Amino acid sequence: MPLTPKIYGSVSSTCTQRVLIVLEELGIDHELIPINMRAGEHKGPSYLSEHNPFGYIPAYQDTDVKIFESRAICHYLAVKHGGHLIPPSNPVQIAEFQQAASVEYSYFDPPMKQLAYESLFKSTMGHGEPDASLVSLYKDQIRQCLDYYEGILEKQDYLGGTTFSLVDVYHMPWTAFMDGLGLWAELESRKYLRAWWERVESRPSWKCISGRS
Repeated sequence: MPLTPKIYGSVSSTCTQRVLIVLEELGIDHELIPINMRAGEHKGPSYLSEHNPFGYIPAYQDTDVKIFESRAICHYLAVKHGGHLIPPSNPVQIAEFQQAASVEYSYFDPPMKQLAYESLFKSTMGHGEPDASLVSLYKDQIRQCLDYYEGILEKQDYLGGTTFSLVDVYHMPWTAFMDGLGLWAELESRKYLRAWWERVESRPSWKCISGRS
């Protein structure tokens, strides 16, 4: 009997949210196994040996497969279950998709994570007060990336091509968090980026996940 896919993570985690969005998009029944990060459960010997040796969430398990790293999980699910989230076997479309995914991984996600840590989590974790110069640096890096996205979205409706894809999924959790990072005006001031967000946040998958977080 096939095992119901299990996601080890937290619904408030942006990385876990990526996987949950894909599961909802593909209509896959699943079970979320909550990992208590405040208690350090993700760094415990059981989690390290069974799910992710580096001690991060999420991790995924189905009948015969264990995977960690959110983007790897998402891609596995999209390939295994088919559907609309990855491009067809057209070399140009694949290259554009991979380029967009690389931009997210290299230029969008890192400063978003660094800004969240520096401006919100650093002090609450007892690591000191925010460094204003770093906050300014990360915001500048994010603005540069958003300017690039504005140019892309002037020509097409989605970040990875002409249809909704994994690339859009990868961006959604941090984009939703922009208000908490003092970046909402940056989204609002870019009309094509704002229109993109209005399109993707209206999807049932996002409504389901954001309602749980």
